[in-house]
Amino acid sequence: MTTIENNTRAGRLLSVEDLCDYLGVSKNFVYRQIQAGNLRGRRIARQWRFRPEDVEQFVEASPTAD
Repeated sequence: MTTIENNTRAGRLLSVEDLCDYLGVSKNFVYRQIQAGNLRGRRIARQWRFRPEDVEQFVEASPTAD
């Protein structure tokens, strides 16, 4: 079961580290996507947190290579 599935079932928010592991990207990539407005997140106690459904929406909206 993936991090997204675990957190969706538990109703938990994802951390930047969780998101990096799931997407296979760097923290810098995540922060750039937040700054560009492509990825929705919330700051809670000075840390970014992401709803699994927002992450899935980001993945679906991202262009794919053919």
